[in-house]
Amino acid sequence: MLFEVYAAVSAESVEAFRCQTAGEFMLSSGSDTAALRAQEASSWLLGELTRDGRIPFRLACQRLTAWESLLVQHVLGRTDIELATKPSSDAGLIPVTRSALFGVSFWKPDELPEPAPEPLAWLRVPPEVLDMTDEETRSVLAREAAELQGVDAILRGWEQRGELDRRLVQLADWVERVETVYVFVGREVFSKSDAGSNTLTRDGRLSNLRQLPVDSWTVADRLFVVLAHCLFSSGRSVRFEEFNGLQLSATGLRRFLLDRHASYCAAIGRPPHNPHGMPLTELAEEVRALQGEVDQHSPFIRYRRINGITFVKNEYLADFPHPRDPHALPESVARYGRVHLGVEPTGRVREDMHSLTVAATFLDAQAAEDARPPARHGAVGELLAAIVLSAVHATDSDYGMSSSVRDLTRLRGARPGGPDGVLQLKKADFVCCCLPHTTRMAGAGGETAPILWRAAQRMMYNRWHFAPGEFDRETIPEKRHYFFPPQVPDIAEHADHHHGGHSASRVRFSIRAPGAQVWQPPFTVFGHGFRGCYDIRLVRMEGPPFTLRELHEAVRHCSLVDELWRTLADGVQDGSLPVRPMEGFDRDWYASRGWERLDAYALAAGALPVPG
Repeated sequence: MLFEVYAAVSAESVEAFRCQTAGEFMLSSGSDTAALRAQEASSWLLGELTRDGRIPFRLACQRLTAWESLLVQHVLGRTDIELATKPSSDAGLIPVTRSALFGVSFWKPDELPEPAPEPLAWLRVPPEVLDMTDEETRSVLAREAAELQGVDAILRGWEQRGELDRRLVQLADWVERVETVYVFVGREVFSKSDAGSNTLTRDGRLSNLRQLPVDSWTVADRLFVVLAHCLFSSGRSVRFEEFNGLQLSATGLRRFLLDRHASYCAAIGRPPHNPHGMPLTELAEEVRALQGEVDQHSPFIRYRRINGITFVKNEYLADFPHPRDPHALPESVARYGRVHLGVEPTGRVREDMHSLTVAATFLDAQAAEDARPPARHGAVGELLAAIVLSAVHATDSDYGMSSSVRDLTRLRGARPGGPDGVLQLKKADFVCCCLPHTTRMAGAGGETAPILWRAAQRMMYNRWHFAPGEFDRETIPEKRHYFFPPQVPDIAEHADHHHGGHSASRVRFSIRAPGAQVWQPPFTVFGHGFRGCYDIRLVRMEGPPFTLRELHEAVRHCSLVDELWRTLADGVQDGSLPVRPMEGFDRDWYASRGWERLDAYALAAGALPVPG
């Protein structure tokens, strides 16, 4: 039997649906009309699940419980389903709801939805579909129960060895070192996020477990504690973000780790052994070891794709053989070097970048010695700006930036490698060179300066937040909050959805290429090695999203930033260069549209092709 379809989420969507069916589909007759209307119901469901395509269908299904995900896969595309806008006394109706935390949810006919979700519709499907969904769910749950035995064995081993309380404290600290944790276990949420939910620390979920015997923990608590430790072992707490907005299960984590194991082995050309029977803790540690080999010895780079709606940050491998520096200095950077620094490029990119940095450093020192009023950004700031502008134009971005510490000498500790200097830094001790495309932001008018300054402030704050992240935990005061700095490049979409700072700076699509890059040695200064302490970031305020081509360009330009800072650090440490703190790029500089006074900006504008 074919059911007539009514699809609605609100008065507006009801009317839109009626208009569409009346204007287009009523031209057909009989079962054809019903089938087309059922297809429209599938389209509505798909649109709700994916937020009209902003969440990939794969991720949309991974947000759901096993039963929900299987139901959706059975229902979409069928011609014998019904979506009603009002409940009825009919048996077998499936409530479809939406909530801020979980998004769209489907509830079994005999399951009462929580009172909070907003009702969207009621779904009626043939009884045999419910039977198949239940049968397949039973199989999934059986596999999960088997894997849970191994999880419980790990947990009880920690308890017997007296490690459990230390591990709970450690886990709570790891949660604080990542921007967002937003993980589902069934219909429970484990979170510390910008979505307004913080069950792990603010609501005391982890601290409360310290007062309870393991036997009284819920299955969800046991799973999360063990699986979060495995995620951290496989790649620090940023691994938590791979399950943001998604379901975390023991079988799901094993599949995730096995996928990483296979991908990493393939990347380094090593035949994988059979890791399927390994305990999750051992499998996680092996994945971590392989990760380092991929970074150092493979023709692939690890990068992450970020969905700002769900907070998920999935890692992928991109084919990007060495060398990953530019084949030659970008023309605008080379032109700045020739015209303003008197350096003629040789074609050896790192050497050329070193020479440009040395020349800019001496130019700034000479200006200070002569008591000439230099441009506030200085020659080193100009050189950094030339790199940023080149990256902006090469990727057709609206604006881009690079940030780091203003004065490298402030990183010196009381003893070599110590964190003392870093811990004394304030936000104003960091600098962000944030510059607009020479034509693309013309439409922003008077908003350009506020947009750039807001973005720069956010990056200066991030630098302060990341600075202690590469020191041993025991050397950092408990009250000094910090995040682990980013280490691999990423591409983000819909970055402005939850993030107030991104929304204020109109960051819809972005790229981040951090340095020192993981295939290079750490950036070492005063006895300590840093990663994620400088970068190239690129922004588009509207579509289209960035692609891997632009990511490659950002990585290549970050190599130039890397050489600039390494040259300055070497000069500071051995006294061979008169390195001065980087000036400019502060509130007054942005308010006065300081980028328009950059020689590099004038060169970049002049390098643009004349419109035809």
